[in-house]
Amino acid sequence: MQKMKSKRKSNKKLQTKKSKVSLEESLNKFFQFRHLGLVIAVLYFVILLIVSLLYHKVGDYGIETDFFWGYVPNAKSFINGDLQIDPFRGPLYPMVLGLVNLIISNYFYSGIIIGVLSASIFIFLTFELVKRIFSPAVSFFVSLLLASNPIFVQYTYSAGTDMMFNVLAAATLFFFFKDKKLYYKNLLIAAVLGGLSYLTRYNGVFLLGFVFIILFVNYWNNNWLQRLKSSTVFVAIFILTFTPWGIYCLSKKGSFFYNENYKNIAYELYGKGKISWDQFWFNESSSFTSLFDVIGRDPLLFLSTTIGNIGEHFLLDMERLMGWYVGVFIILGLILLLISNPFKNWKSRETGYYLSNLFFFALLTLVFYSERFSIFLISFYSVITIQPFFREKFAVNKRIHLKVGYFIVISLVAVTLAQSISFNSSRINSGPKELLVLQDWYDTNIPESERGNKIAARKAHVAYYLGMDFVLLPMANSYEELIEKLHQNNVDYLYFSPIEAAMRREFQALLNPKSSHPGLKVVVYFNNPPAVLYRIIYN
Repeated sequence: MQKMKSKRKSNKKLQTKKSKVSLEESLNKFFQFRHLGLVIAVLYFVILLIVSLLYHKVGDYGIETDFFWGYVPNAKSFINGDLQIDPFRGPLYPMVLGLVNLIISNYFYSGIIIGVLSASIFIFLTFELVKRIFSPAVSFFVSLLLASNPIFVQYTYSAGTDMMFNVLAAATLFFFFKDKKLYYKNLLIAAVLGGLSYLTRYNGVFLLGFVFIILFVNYWNNNWLQRLKSSTVFVAIFILTFTPWGIYCLSKKGSFFYNENYKNIAYELYGKGKISWDQFWFNESSSFTSLFDVIGRDPLLFLSTTIGNIGEHFLLDMERLMGWYVGVFIILGLILLLISNPFKNWKSRETGYYLSNLFFFALLTLVFYSERFSIFLISFYSVITIQPFFREKFAVNKRIHLKVGYFIVISLVAVTLAQSISFNSSRINSGPKELLVLQDWYDTNIPESERGNKIAARKAHVAYYLGMDFVLLPMANSYEELIEKLHQNNVDYLYFSPIEAAMRREFQALLNPKSSHPGLKVVVYFNNPPAVLYRIIYN
């Protein structure tokens, strides 16, 4: 009897072991499916494209302000043969936007398509890169966590530079870390893509941190001569990629590296929490003419603010970018990573991957926080979250059952997806839909002879929908001064809605079309939400 019992026990153990092996084997086969990353990316593209075009009818008053204010006018200028110089961003996005619009014939939908396509490629590249550096299982769950992240989804359907920059930066990382050996073809492609990232957003300069990785991480295991040669090649091609733009800026603005992003740093140091956004950009920003001006005014404040931003930005990333339900696991993952002694495996692609993301995080500490700036870090944070459950060096899988590990990561993805649906369902159609009504009314009721060339407002959306040039509603100390400035700018129309009232509180009376407003003639008004289109009267 005792022999029979022991046989039954051993058979149960054998069956449990077999089921565990079969579970692991079947999952590994699934994770190693050659086109799994492509399948995830294509599904994301199809779903988000349909959802975006169905529900995102008008751009919101957040980041899409830049789209209507800067990118669309610059895209139109590019198509007409005039390349505009934006003081804060490179020219690549407006150029791509203009070219796509030649096919789509709608700038807003062109922007959405660029965003959805870029985000989908970003997911694919993340999957392939993480699979090469870490493991297929890690890459699968990282891709799901990335694709379901609320902020990632939000900026997929939002028209702007975010996803195009992120996919170019991700492509740069992909080709740089693609192989364990140095292949100059990969290095050249990475350098060109890095230069294009810089031409999209100037914070693409963080990719020059690859020089440090080439020289001091040296996962290619090259001698010093080869390291110096490959780093020189990378920098040379990186700079050569944007040299035509640099020469153009030099001829027009007097600087090869012309941009005014130092003013964003100035706002972080001297404006945020002290004066309003508009007051800073209208009045204070002109007092700064270079990065040296910004730092030189108060070097200790610059240093203390930047150091303080390390902790502040990280905590805000946990709260706003990832959500604390994932953030807890990110912190645990970082602790486990430090315990595992990452320096022990210093000469590896893994080290290079960590460092390149840390370089990007460090660059962001110079400016004010916005979760959209950190979108590129979502995949990095996801790796830190997921890898302890699937990599032996963390020994987590020895302490908890395999199924428990799967349950945790699947739960994280499910909660993130639920949060994303809730978050974005209330935002995707939150733009000023009344502008579409105004557009229809304007097109129907205003004859061609009475249509204006310029319209003043706080946001550029109305100018796009009514087919006019945008003039920023000027700062003024009195109503008379406001009218005078509108005349000086040869403005034809004034649009006043709740956003204008919020930013120019002294002129809130303009929301009431029945009050007397000398110098203005009411063209049309709406009650819900309140908005008035005025015609500027010229004597």
